[in-house]
Amino acid sequence: MGYRCNFRSVATAIAFVGCAALLAGCDARTNVGATGTAPDEAAHLWVTVEELWFASDADTLPESETGWTREKLSNPVVLDLANIDTGKLVSLATNVALPSGDYRQLYLKLADPADRLVNAARDMGLDYNAQIDVKGGSGAVTKRPLEFPVPGAGLTIPVQLTFKDNSSSGSATDETTNLAVTIDAARDVVTYEYGSNTGYILSPNVSVDDASKAGAIAGSVDTGGLVADHPPVYVSAQERSDTGTHHVVVQRRRVAADGTFELYPLPATKNGAKLYDLVITCAAADTVIVRDVPVTAGATPTSLQPAALALTPARTVYANVVPQTPALPAGTRVEFYQSPPGSDARPYVIDGTALDPLTRQLPGKAFALSAGSLVVGTYASGNAISFAATSPAEGTGGYLVGSSGLYRADTLASRSSDVTGGRSRPTEVTVPDPQVADGGRAGTIVVTVSAVATRYDSGFITVMAGPEVIETVDVGTLLERGGGIVTIGGLPAGSALAPLAGVPYRIALRAWNTRNASGSLASFASARSVTLGDAGSGSFALEVQ
Repeated sequence: MGYRCNFRSVATAIAFVGCAALLAGCDARTNVGATGTAPDEAAHLWVTVEELWFASDADTLPESETGWTREKLSNPVVLDLANIDTGKLVSLATNVALPSGDYRQLYLKLADPADRLVNAARDMGLDYNAQIDVKGGSGAVTKRPLEFPVPGAGLTIPVQLTFKDNSSSGSATDETTNLAVTIDAARDVVTYEYGSNTGYILSPNVSVDDASKAGAIAGSVDTGGLVADHPPVYVSAQERSDTGTHHVVVQRRRVAADGTFELYPLPATKNGAKLYDLVITCAAADTVIVRDVPVTAGATPTSLQPAALALTPARTVYANVVPQTPALPAGTRVEFYQSPPGSDARPYVIDGTALDPLTRQLPGKAFALSAGSLVVGTYASGNAISFAATSPAEGTGGYLVGSSGLYRADTLASRSSDVTGGRSRPTEVTVPDPQVADGGRAGTIVVTVSAVATRYDSGFITVMAGPEVIETVDVGTLLERGGGIVTIGGLPAGSALAPLAGVPYRIALRAWNTRNASGSLASFASARSVTLGDAGSGSFALEVQ
């Protein structure tokens, strides 16, 4: 699994960096570690990192032979995103030499689940290089391949990094940067059905932080007052959006079985503390909001208060998405917001999830939420916090429904929805269409598919940008008749979204025959990217064999 770097704090990380820097040459140096999350149903969520690439140009495509500084790991690192200790990083690479300068992309080359099993994955006892171990109701665990939106595609992450070489200034060592990669898949493993089988696709939120400029928040909760087998408890650090109209999640973690949590890495200011609001949620509990929790870049996480926060029980309600025309983009995230009363209050994200990319429904067609109070307090310098319970401004069980997506703006409904339904009859809510981000436009991709008639009778095309699913299109009828042309519209495009050329896309087609779904499932991926710039259009050709 490679060297496991248990950075309990940023200070430990910096000490580690200093040792590595003794080996540095004239180039800048960096160490890269990773943390992450996984869905509640995943006992394990494995990915295998083989290489790290850095590009100074934001428009360098992964298939480009030039423009990347590539670091092949001598020993691929297998990450279990479901079992990384909070507040810690797993080391991916140390002392990576890079030409000093600005960098705008980090690419994680991952071993595909369909590839030959690499030694690191075999040593972990895996069946696939990328794998999800799904917990069943009886306690049994089923091992399934964890697919990528486009087979063979890794994780492309936009960054704003500057690596410096200070050897010319007379320093004994070069400046070394320690990077922390967060792969958040807690609500971002999407599924599809083929016959009686379920496929799993990783479509995560990924971010990169400079660990020397990051800190953490630590605390614990007491769930003794909740029902047995209550839904999971999550904690998130939130800040106001750039528009100032609502809050956005910066880091989110599931609370551990013993009630403890630590949110790391959290970007902090160069001098002084940055304030975050902490939101603790559970579908069977009142939501807790702690305002103005300070985070500093340093050795010690901010401690919330001496004792565990006692969660109080609340009624659980369920929501789903009403069928909408036009359909929501497959890459839409649905967010549920609530606000404390008051004219200056801004909605907080209580919970959210990626849509099912094919049905455009919420996972399981019933998403659990709390119909309880908001329990609000302000950080008290590590002392006991004074809380007051209040009804949300949206009303008990009321939520402001929002949507978001890669290269799309957060889009909130103008009116709240009352969620009162049960698991078998969830409340259907209308989700606003996530608007293309400012400066962008809606683009179109035309896909020409050639296939042998009747070999496959079911399938769908997946459109991918960065690490995420952006859109899907059902092509079962087209496959059955031997191919044709598919036009995919509404895709974010334009140089304003992804300078300088535009948004790069790749596609894949998954196909199967319903008479033998598991035995016939096959994937066909594009070998190149198509960039949707200001002209807003592009094309692919796929041969389905």
